[in-house]
Amino acid sequence: MTTLRITVNNRKNAQLLTKLLKSMVFVKKVEEDLPITEGTDQFVMLKSIFDAIKPDSIFSNIPNPVEWQKKIRDEWETR
Repeated sequence: MTTLRITVNNRKNAQLLTKLLKSMVFVKKVEEDLPITEGTDQFVMLKSIFDAIKPDSIFSNIPNPVEWQKKIRDEWETR
């Protein structure tokens, strides 16, 4: 096992790096000097937005997905 000691320039970057490290399967343990608090950083905001979207509601207004996709392709081919 190898231990790394990392210094970053501000608390926000420390939070982002800690979240990234904790999400990696090969990282066994993350110790930090400052406690991580949930804030309004981009990660938290995006996660809350994606959590609020119901999976079946994203494309519910498209009655025929195959025809819709063909139309999109045709629009790109004519440009």
